Amino acid sequence: MRPQRPFDHEATLDEFAGVGKHSRFDATIDDEEITDIQVICKRGDEEIPLAKPSRAFYFGDRKLYEQEAKRFDQQEKARILNTDQFPRNLTRFEELKRACQRGFVIPFVGAGMSKGAGCPEWKEYLLNLCGDTRLDREAIRIRLEEMDDYEGVMNDLVTDLGGNRFNLDFERDFQIPDEITGAVTLLPRLFDSCAITTNFDRVLERAYESDGKAFVEKVTGRGRSSAFFRAIPAGERYLLKLHGNLDNATERVLNKDEYDAAYGNGGDINMTFPLPKLLRRLFVSYSFLFLGCSLSVDRTILTLMRVAQHEGLDNLPHHYALLASPDDMDKKKTIDDRLAEAHVSPIWYPDGEHEHVGQILALLLD
Repeated sequence: MRPQRPFDHEATLDEFAGVGKHSRFDATIDDEEITDIQVICKRGDEEIPLAKPSRAFYFGDRKLYEQEAKRFDQQEKARILNTDQFPRNLTRFEELKRACQRGFVIPFVGAGMSKGAGCPEWKEYLLNLCGDTRLDREAIRIRLEEMDDYEGVMNDLVTDLGGNRFNLDFERDFQIPDEITGAVTLLPRLFDSCAITTNFDRVLERAYESDGKAFVEKVTGRGRSSAFFRAIPAGERYLLKLHGNLDNATERVLNKDEYDAAYGNGGDINMTFPLPKLLRRLFVSYSFLFLGCSLSVDRTILTLMRVAQHEGLDNLPHHYALLASPDDMDKKKTIDDRLAEAHVSPIWYPDGEHEHVGQILALLLD
């Protein structure tokens, strides 16, 4: 019997396993409209299109491919993180990525993520409600933008509209879109466990359901929050809706009276009240990543500042936030100082360029 010739393969199993590792780089090479990097096959003067130029490059000269992919990835990371403008972003990002890979991070999702998915933006929603009331829109705008008086404005709107009418319209106005889009769709892939939100809508629930990772349980900050703590180390998907649901006014934290009942009267944070106790327990045990949160002077950030002051910064895990940087440098410094008091490290992006949130989340997945 004639012996078989050994198969002289050129590609190793390691090489096959590495296909698609640099998906962003591959997509750039394969995009015919991007000419920064091109892989060309020529017959004389004629260019012959390749079905997968990135694959040809990878198997043709893997060493050069890896060098170019690494250079490309570094440039993309610098662009997305705006390291020229915000030089501390890279160190904070790498720190956050390591914590995410180890499963130490819980996403803390605010209204900005729902806006990106198609829900009303919170400030504009409140301003638009003025048309149904006797309140002056411009005066309300000043209170929101210059005084961060969201609780007081909400209280005045509900009082003028009447609680019953407000509750009926509120639930309808925040119905989720048929198709969820935006950065929120990346969260199930990045955080396949527990999540926290201050939003009343169901955008986060729909995003996880659409990815086949529905939350097995949903609890509120004034409800059965102890179940949330048991779910975290167990790796179960629980959602903590810190301020309640759209359809349940009894567990909701929305206007001033409800904030006082949950956090303490007159803006004085009482650490024996339900939500401060809950936030303290979480804040000292896990790293938060704030997404779509303005982190202005509200009860949540004031609570975290109190916790940091009481516990000492050395006794807290690192916390992070993706934040739009104000153009006014004095305002940015004020926010920086406030976040430092709460032990939160911001990863900044230029004001108005909210697409960076999705891009940074995608970098965390790479």
